[in-house]
Amino acid sequence: MSLAANARRRFRIPRPVLIGGGIVLVFLAIFAACQMRPKPPAEPYRFGAVERGDVTRAVSASGSLQALITVDVGSQISGLVTRVLADFNDNVRAGQTLAVIDPQTFQSRVAQSLADINAGEAQVRQAQATLANAEADFARKKTLVDQGISSPAVLDQATAALGVARANLAAARARVGQSQATLRIQRADLVRTTIVSPINGVVVDRKVEPGQTVAASFQAPVLFTIAQDLSKVEVRISVDEADVGQVREGQAVRFTVDAFPDDAFTGVVTQVRKQPTTTQNVVAYTVIAEADNPARMLLPGMTANADIIIDVRRNVLKIPATALRWTPPAPPRRGPDNADAKPAAPPPTRAPPSADGMRPGTVYVVRDDAPKAIAVRVGATDGTVVEVVSAELKAGDQVILGGGPKAGPRGFGGGPPPSVRARLGE
Repeated sequence: MSLAANARRRFRIPRPVLIGGGIVLVFLAIFAACQMRPKPPAEPYRFGAVERGDVTRAVSASGSLQALITVDVGSQISGLVTRVLADFNDNVRAGQTLAVIDPQTFQSRVAQSLADINAGEAQVRQAQATLANAEADFARKKTLVDQGISSPAVLDQATAALGVARANLAAARARVGQSQATLRIQRADLVRTTIVSPINGVVVDRKVEPGQTVAASFQAPVLFTIAQDLSKVEVRISVDEADVGQVREGQAVRFTVDAFPDDAFTGVVTQVRKQPTTTQNVVAYTVIAEADNPARMLLPGMTANADIIIDVRRNVLKIPATALRWTPPAPPRRGPDNADAKPAAPPPTRAPPSADGMRPGTVYVVRDDAPKAIAVRVGATDGTVVEVVSAELKAGDQVILGGGPKAGPRGFGGGPPPSVRARLGE
């Protein structure tokens, strides 16, 4: 065999290697084709309309409903409750009997005080008779002493006796006055055995049952709670310290309650209390508002989700607040592979600070198939829409809220650069 034939046999590529190499080349070709394939269209822009209308700025907080006037009706005396004449939700009038405490003990005390007065008055009459006798004795002895018949010592004794008689009469009268004062106290306690309503209102709580013993040794126990006139309610709103500086008396309040989520109620701020409350290191202040409740739908204790209206900007230009947060992606660097890329939009001219408290901002609109920056002045917001002032925007314009092409590693929007796509015939 010749040397050339031996060399060809020595360097012959095995068949399995050829097959493996072919498979690898096929995968590389598929991968390259996927990389060269046109990318799907960029995500479309999402737009929001520029409108003219009202923008309301508010402080949101939660609170609870209370009656304008709530009175706790208690007992000043101790005793056994024999009757309860009012129940939950009863409408009561001032002076109406709510409950009765057993009066027998107090009736006995009144009778005893009357007897003491009678005994005292008898002592007064006795002292008056003694005084009259002493006065007559003094007059007789004074005449005898003046005539020289009796010694002056006799007159001294008569004078002393007259003074004692007068003192005894004064003491008897004082005891009668003391007994009369005690009688007034006992009669007052007897009257207090009948628990009456101090106001017109509705019984919202009852804490007593017939047969219960009331102990009023140290403080008056509460038997009933009465809410006056539920045609108006009080909203107690807990406002964070960061927002309370904006709250003033007379501001409008809008609120809802969980019991009627589809109904909106309105009120007016009547008081901003200066006493803080601290819960888990969070400082808040109580704001009081009054609201009408003609249908009696609102009940004490309901939770209120309130918005205190700080300011209302009427008939202003407004846009969705998200428009101020959107910015276009950074354009690709210009180079030999993407020389046909569009230049970046010029940076916006920032609006100067305004004397009315408005701050500068930027929104984008589409001009010539590219986002264009518009400088605006930003005013009041309710969290959803925001007031803007701009000479370049008018009602009906569309501002960009989101979407649009994304910057990728191979160019603006991803995929191969424009020059490469042109060579591929895309």
